Amino acid sequence: MAAVTKKDMFDALNEFYGKVLEPRFDRIENRLDQHDQKMQDLFNHFDQIYQRFDRLETEYFAITAGLQRIEDKLDKEISKRELIEREIDVLRERVSKLQQRIEEIDSELKSHRNP
Repeated sequence: MAAVTKKDMFDALNEFYGKVLEPRFDRIENRLDQHDQKMQDLFNHFDQIYQRFDRLETEYFAITAGLQRIEDKLDKEISKRELIEREIDVLRERVSKLQQRIEEIDSELKSHRNP
């Protein structure tokens, strides 16, 4: 058997690396690069989703605050309306009494004219 020199061993290992290992490492690196790009795309997508959630949350709080202001204003208006309705009822009662009093006075005047 022929003696194997260091150079022969180096050449054989170098050829094995170049033909077998290096292409595999290149494929692994390419797949890792593709994976990294997909992950980056996914992270960007999540960032966009989170930004939309932030905007939605901000709009939600703005809408909630607006609705609260509307409800408060509506409560005040309802209270005012109820107060006005009560005052109108009181005024109607007073007008009715005044009308009765006017009719009584008119009756008395008619009775004094026709003695």
